[in-house]
Amino acid sequence: MLKSDTSNERRLAMGGTPNFRDFGGYPSACGRQVKWGYLFRSGQLSTLNEADVELLGSLSLDLVFDFRQEEEQQQEPSRLPLHRPPTVRSMPITPGSNAGFFERSDIDQQAMFAFMVDINRDFAEDQSATYARMFAEILAVEDARLLVHCAAGKDRTGFAAAIILLALGVSREVVMADYMLSGQYFSPEQEMARMRVKYQLDLQAEAILPMLEVHQEYLAAALASIDKRYASVEAYLTEELGVGELERRELRSRYLG
Repeated sequence: MLKSDTSNERRLAMGGTPNFRDFGGYPSACGRQVKWGYLFRSGQLSTLNEADVELLGSLSLDLVFDFRQEEEQQQEPSRLPLHRPPTVRSMPITPGSNAGFFERSDIDQQAMFAFMVDINRDFAEDQSATYARMFAEILAVEDARLLVHCAAGKDRTGFAAAIILLALGVSREVVMADYMLSGQYFSPEQEMARMRVKYQLDLQAEAILPMLEVHQEYLAAALASIDKRYASVEAYLTEELGVGELERRELRSRYLG
């Protein structure tokens, strides 16, 4: 399948969801490498065309984790292969800091940026039960090939991919680089109109942009929260996500080559 570590070859040529990519190929601290062809991340799957669905089917996915809110899933249902369809796990993420923000009358670019930082911090602090369930589902299926996705494939999905890679022993520097690749594949300008309708936004484009962009500060806020509250990432994985040393060893036996 994918054989090199270049950003262009990470991306799968999906016309209906541009931010679809393999997040294998990265080096682990133990000297091994994350396998290609097992771990994928993307945005929504509702606008896939027929060629996209065929390509999706060729990946032989076992599990699809959908982090979109239930309303998103119902309004924009995913398109999946009919032959040997993957098992879809609905795992809605609704960060607590979301409540009431869009009702404010003072939303500008700075306020939206701060909102996105809070959203990402919330993933680590208040969404641990959902991400713990993700790991439990992964471990319950032997050698599962999986896809994690949300609407844009950059925030909710970004944190999911980050903690999977961290559990596999990938360095933070590399995890951040993978996170930032969404900026190459996801076009804020193309998504602006959809976001206006989705959230009923009557705002200047500049105020909306931080919600559609990718910034290191977003994921960094989640990781900083982990550092502040736990002795290590391993302690966070163990205490909050149920991914202790035995689970991490199992994940590495599966996903490191």
